[in-house]
Amino acid sequence: MIFNKKYSKKLIIALRISLGLVFFWFGILKLFGYNPVYEIVYASFPWFSYGIGNLILGAGETLIGLGLLTNIFPKLTHTFLILHLAGTFTVFITGPELMFSPYFPILTLSGEFVFKNVVLAFAGLVVLSHGKK
Repeated sequence: MIFNKKYSKKLIIALRISLGLVFFWFGILKLFGYNPVYEIVYASFPWFSYGIGNLILGAGETLIGLGLLTNIFPKLTHTFLILHLAGTFTVFITGPELMFSPYFPILTLSGEFVFKNVVLAFAGLVVLSHGKK
């Protein structure tokens, strides 16, 4: 094994913090009115793509980020993390033209952005499974 348990624990903490920073940063952008993934969100959940819906989405992402950064309510935080990321995959059904070009299986930049959420979801599960017992 390359890393012993001492380093593995530190790596899990680093993974939790990096996930927290991603969610916090993406959420804060939405809270300040910036939604660089507007088209993706609109294709799946139009009511979350602008106005109060965008603020709710941003607040949710920010709270997930804060939950990860502080490690408070980890089960609740990770439940919302998984639900949020699972929701992002609906765009493959509701907006396939945004995900594939010229056709399946060739991913667009948006398609790659959404598909990488598989990694974020499993990273969240790894962090949760290595949390305080």
